[in-house]
Amino acid sequence: EFAERGHSVRAMMRLMVTSKAFQQRSVVNQDQDRDPDNRLLSWFPRRRLTAEAIRDQALYVAGLLIEEAGGPSVKPYQPDGLWREVAMVQSNTRIFRRDDGAALWRRSLYTYWKRAAPPPSMVMFDAPTREFCTARRIPTNTPLQALGLLNETQRIEMARMFAERLLKERTTDTERLDLCFTLLACREPSDAERTACVNLLQTMRTRYADADKEALALLGTGEVPRDKSLNTTDHAAWTQLSVTLLASDLALMMF
Repeated sequence: EFAERGHSVRAMMRLMVTSKAFQQRSVVNQDQDRDPDNRLLSWFPRRRLTAEAIRDQALYVAGLLIEEAGGPSVKPYQPDGLWREVAMVQSNTRIFRRDDGAALWRRSLYTYWKRAAPPPSMVMFDAPTREFCTARRIPTNTPLQALGLLNETQRIEMARMFAERLLKERTTDTERLDLCFTLLACREPSDAERTACVNLLQTMRTRYADADKEALALLGTGEVPRDKSLNTTDHAAWTQLSVTLLASDLALMMF
């Protein structure tokens, strides 16, 4: 097939991603009973996105992703002092100096990789350390992953910018939820999902209604400035909902 298509990698990729086998869901069906080991590719096993895709996806829906190709490596957010713990005294990379501005939101492909201390957000989601060849990544599930998804500085920054986008581009909660799910999952929310999101949103609005200081602290996370024209309570509430959805299977898994 590759030879017949003129050895075109693009043509082969298009053939694969538009094929029936590639586009199948992981929902159990009668074919799965006939082909339990998936030797005939009759169903698609549920898989989590790679470490790089998890970060880039959140940057994209938040409107922060810098898609410019090429250029030097960049140093986005990571815990202070991490390099100092593992570097030799004479090392020229003993001190981590975080980049600013657009460099913080470049694709994960361009993240600077220190062999002795790889980017923690990448390693946390099973990116290989690059010390040896890796044929495939083995996914793990740990409490640390949930902690990072719900609390890391850049995750909060991406969530509040995602919330800002929803608040600006749609006028009602229903429309915003529809847009949110369309961007994350290419579909509208189910009735159960919609109810759960509305309940969480109402809980967060109640929480921040008389807690401006807490809301401003949340909305001040990260480097990109917040839009002060937006209602603080609404922005904080939608930020918490966005954090939750960006950390859910809706965003992390391929079905």
